[in-house]
Parts: sequence; structure tokens; C-alpha cells
Amino acid sequence: MTKKLIAIITAAVLLVGGFLAAGAASVSMSLAALSGGQNCVPGNVVLAGGSGAIPSELAVTTTKGDILVLSAKQLQNASQIFATARSLNVSEEGLTVMTITVLQESKFWLYANSTVSDSLSYPYDKVGSDHDSVNPFQQRGNWGSVKDRMDLGYATRAFFGGPTGPNGGTPAGLLDQPGWEGMTAGQAAQAVQVSALPDAYDQWVPAAKTLIDTLGGSGGGSSGCAGGGGTANGTAVMPLNTPFQMTSTFGPRETPTPGASGWHAAVDLQNWPGPCGQPVFAMMEGTVTESSRLYLSVQHPDGFVISYLHTYKSERLVDVGATVTPGQQIAVVGNEAPSTGCHLDLRVNVSKNTNAQVAALPVDTANAPGMVSPEQFFALYGLTLCPTDWCKRTY
Repeated sequence: MTKKLIAIITAAVLLVGGFLAAGAASVSMSLAALSGGQNCVPGNVVLAGGSGAIPSELAVTTTKGDILVLSAKQLQNASQIFATARSLNVSEEGLTVMTITVLQESKFWLYANSTVSDSLSYPYDKVGSDHDSVNPFQQRGNWGSVKDRMDLGYATRAFFGGPTGPNGGTPAGLLDQPGWEGMTAGQAAQAVQVSALPDAYDQWVPAAKTLIDTLGGSGGGSSGCAGGGGTANGTAVMPLNTPFQMTSTFGPRETPTPGASGWHAAVDLQNWPGPCGQPVFAMMEGTVTESSRLYLSVQHPDGFVISYLHTYKSERLVDVGATVTPGQQIAVVGNEAPSTGCHLDLRVNVSKNTNAQVAALPVDTANAPGMVSPEQFFALYGLTLCPTDWCKRTY
């Protein structure tokens, strides 16, 4: 075992140690007691101590003392699921139920199913064969179409259900369960999942606390629901699976290919060495306002527009008028011209912005009217777009 892994495991054990010391009694507490009075989840991303970077691995511990080490890919899936939950203003009690459910069902792997052939047509991490269950929640066919269930954003919204959920109350999500806040976390999870192993969920409660603390579900130490550390209100997540590299930055550059601009109003991101076809995720909530040959644009309620370029229109999962949530897959990385190869061109237009903090960002009115640096923009939301510990700059 490496020194790095030992340190991670030690930190995880220390983090949950107080919870384990309470024994089984702490697990049987009602959900209202789990959050220590914190009834809302801040809407800003605070990952890995506020750096915006998802850890390369994280150890979590069960009530039995068993240790599970989650990989960067599992944590990326978790961050996208958490982002959708935050966009729904889910309480920390709800986050706990969601987290123990996914840990028990899939450990945050996105599962396709060998008996559901259509599921293999969508991005997935592993292949299972349990009935017709797919995705990290292991939702069966009555939860939605295969396409919908293979989308992390949809799957999360379906799990919670409620008045705005896609299920319409059937099957009943967590928010459709009468009195779920007074149940233990495991009882609430079982009410949604109707599992053959109803007693298996509660063992993951301390692991859920570790994940929520690490991925910012409880605000990374900030109080209340207004966010902290000077970040703007709103949820922001990474647009690609991590790690990725930044191949071009915002500002002047040598023209890389005929038809491309010498003043780059965006940043270029790329999963290397196989960038083509990688999933593209909505970074923030909003409504799709453009889906042209080159542009896929989403307007946030605050008026600014985030655009994702070079995805092929035929491979997009959303169209004009669609409402998207943070972490929802909206396209795959493409090479729509003018382009230097498969990559994501990410740009932010603040021409119609109404957010005071965003309005304070510098805008190059001469070369790119209305455009701001994506790195400076997402820093307002606690998200470091290209962290030095895993993101390589190649320009």
C-alpha cells in the first residue's frame, strides 16, 4: 500500500471516526438529526477544500469499518449527481439518502446492462445484468426510457421525484414518500428502491458524510445556504470527465487552422488521448437557446450564456427550449469545423447578464464584445477550470 493511499485512508477514518464512535445508535437516528440543523444545501461547488478539483481517489468507511476507495471517475459521477441534487434545493438529509442509495447500488459507477442492449449505445463505466436495471441508482424500466435512465441528471431527478420530478409520482421518488424526513436514512432509501436487501443501506451513512463533506454538499464549511468564500450563487460542474487538458486559452493566439480566429474568445478542453465522442456536460442550469451547426448554447437564469462548440448537431442530446441541470450530459465531443481536432470550445457571453459579481469581470470589448474568460468566470463559482494537479496546459 502506498504512503499516499495510507494517508487518504487515515484521513477518511479520522473524518468519520466521531460518527463511528456513536455506534449503531447514530445510524438509527431520524434524518432530521443527521444534518445537525442544516436544512439546506448551498448552491455553489466547493470541491477538495475549495480548489474545485475532484480528488484522484477518496477512501470512505462503513459502520462495520470496511474501507472503500473511490476512483476519480466514481467521484466525477458523484459530483455530477450532487450538482443535480443541489440544483433541486435538496436538503442535506435528502443528500444523505441519495448517497447511501448509490453507494449500495453501484458505488457511483454508471452501469449499462447486458440484457438491455440499447443501454450499451450510451456512455457507461461498467456492464451489469440485474434484471433491466441501469445507471448508478439501478433504476428499472418503469423509471423511464433507456436514454433517460442512462443520463445522470435524469436519474437523479427521478430518484427525488416530487412535484417537478420526471416520474409524475410513479414510481414514487424520495420526495413522494410521506414522512420520509422522520425515517432513518436506510428506511427512506428502501422506501424508494424497494430492495431485496433493505438493511444494507444504513451501513453507508458515515461514507455518505465523507462524500458530502468532500464534494461540497454541506458547503465546504460555509454556513447557511448562501454559499461562502466569496463565490457567486449557483452550481457549476466540470464540462468533461476528468482529467482533461487545456489546449488553448482565452485571448490572442496564432490562428491554428483556416477559418479559426486569431483572438480566441474561449478555452479549448480535451480528454487525451481519446477525445472524440467523450461526454459533454452542462456546467450550469439554464435553457438551450441555440443549437446551430457550430453552437450549442445554454442561457442561465441570470442572463449569461455558456456555449459548447464543435459538437456535432446530430449527436446532441438536447435541443432549443430544453431545460438542463448541472452535470446533465448534453452532447459528445466532436470536430465540427473550423476545428483542429476533437475538442470542446467553451465560451461565456455576459451581454445579457444580470448578476452583479459576473458584471465585475473584465470584458474585451474590442476583440470579443460580451465575452469573458471562462477561467475567471467559473472561479466566481468556486470551480478551478484547469487545476494544476491534474490538468495539463499544452498551448
